[in-house]
Amino acid sequence: MQFELIKNFVKDKGLPLYRIGQIREAVFVKGISSWQKATALPAALREDLEKNIKILSFTVEVLQASKKDPVFKALLKLEDGRKIETVLMKPGKTWSVCVSSQVGCPLGCAFCATGKMGFARNLTAEEISDQVLFWYQFLLEQKLGERISNVVFMGMGEPLLNYEEVAMAIKDLSNPDYLGIGQRHISVSTSGVADKFFNLAQDLPQVNLALSLHNADDSERSKLMPINKKFNLETIKEKLEEYLARTGREVFIEYTVIEGENNLPMHVRKLGKWINSIKDNYLLHVNLIACNPAVGKAVATEDSSVKKFASALQGMNINVSIRRSMGADISAACGQLASKNRRKK
Repeated sequence: MQFELIKNFVKDKGLPLYRIGQIREAVFVKGISSWQKATALPAALREDLEKNIKILSFTVEVLQASKKDPVFKALLKLEDGRKIETVLMKPGKTWSVCVSSQVGCPLGCAFCATGKMGFARNLTAEEISDQVLFWYQFLLEQKLGERISNVVFMGMGEPLLNYEEVAMAIKDLSNPDYLGIGQRHISVSTSGVADKFFNLAQDLPQVNLALSLHNADDSERSKLMPINKKFNLETIKEKLEEYLARTGREVFIEYTVIEGENNLPMHVRKLGKWINSIKDNYLLHVNLIACNPAVGKAVATEDSSVKKFASALQGMNINVSIRRSMGADISAACGQLASKNRRKK
């Protein structure tokens, strides 16, 4: 929601300014999904708001719940008819929202379903932040808990190719007058759009940066991720060192382990060598995740293969964790989001 519209609406109607606070509380504290639920407001005002201002900038087409994990996925229809997906998950004790930043994605990574959609357009800051507001409403309505603790830009699209709108959405989400999610609990994942690292460090130094690497060999990485032809490993290294020096913040290296493709001993050696060549590499932390069957010839990677990879990295004094994949049964896991061929409710 663009809350500025509310402020202008109240002023244009000549209403008492305290109505702004009442509306803010109804939307961002009580999480109403309909103006009729804002019972602190007069009935006439609720009707007026219903006619003139939408709480969310999209409608929900399909809502799915995983039978295996505490994961929900929603297919959302935007006002221009295009569709995106967003995910609510509970990897630990608290809820996280995975948001999309583009309709589709222009990068075409080999293991990602979103990239096979092609690219339609960037999302607006409102369309991005509304995904979190929607899940906040959902949690309250379903009595699943009131708090969203983390937001991750790991849904559809490349966030740093939509930098201005993403930055605006982050500022909105962290605004204490709205949902008030601390920026240290917001993570931006990038495939390596290295020329935006400086912007992120300058504008949003408290936000977590996650780099999707997946291979430390330029030739092989370019096949997996064509963007490597523009921002190769040396360029990423240079810009990453600048980011680390400026922020002093931990950076996560995301590495999807693809059986027979990037998990051989030579891949471990090259990844370790690349990480250890980076200044202040003690701030780097590798997150390994087994490949999810999404597109192409990729098959599910065995847990034992991921553990072996992790053990080898630890032997090179590299910080590493294994992330558990969640929501694969509803195609809500990493690399599986896509909005084509979805049936309406």
